[in-house]
Amino acid sequence: MKKLICIVLLGLLFCNVSYSKISRAYYKELYDHCMIEAIKANLGYTITKNYCKCSADHFDDNYNDNSLIALVEGQGGAAYNDVVAFVISKCRRKVGLE
Repeated sequence: MKKLICIVLLGLLFCNVSYSKISRAYYKELYDHCMIEAIKANLGYTITKNYCKCSADHFDDNYNDNSLIALVEGQGGAAYNDVVAFVISKCRRKVGLE
């Protein structure tokens, strides 16, 4: 019985991770870099935190590791710049900055 419960708990733990499309390392990198840059705007920690969570969540919901790398390394960076502009606009509205 204990073995079954342990297997179920481990399965649930790993299922939660598998829903994420980008790795935790990429998510953390996106979030941390956003926090470093957004704090410079002096909008308050809570707004900055919510904004950066929104940004990182957008990339997590819409990209996997390979597609995120392809987007960043794309020729000319036009697609990446368009995506970033969209995310900035979306998240600024979400946290009440627009």
